[in-house]
Amino acid sequence: MDPARTTIIVGMGLVSYLIRALPQLFLAGRSFPEAFERYLRYLSYALIASIISTNLFLAGPRFEAGAAPHRALALAGAVLVASWTGKPLLGMLIGALLAQTLSWLW
Repeated sequence: MDPARTTIIVGMGLVSYLIRALPQLFLAGRSFPEAFERYLRYLSYALIASIISTNLFLAGPRFEAGAAPHRALALAGAVLVASWTGKPLLGMLIGALLAQTLSWLW
């Protein structure tokens, strides 16, 4: 993998970790409104989806138009499985398998 892409992924991971960790460190012992707790709970999923979708659809600075349809289908399948089962790791595994299978078929 390209070192620049690896640096971006690690940087995005650190930022997503800090966004979730800082409120918990500075506001420990306080109760939050339900909406804020939901925001923190789903924020990591949204950030992971942004990292994955960036890697799925871009090759360097270019958009991969030929691979986009089957990769979008794999991403949709991963999101559906993760939301239906409540297990994000299972969703990511299914999405990866779908992406590989569809790339061989397409």
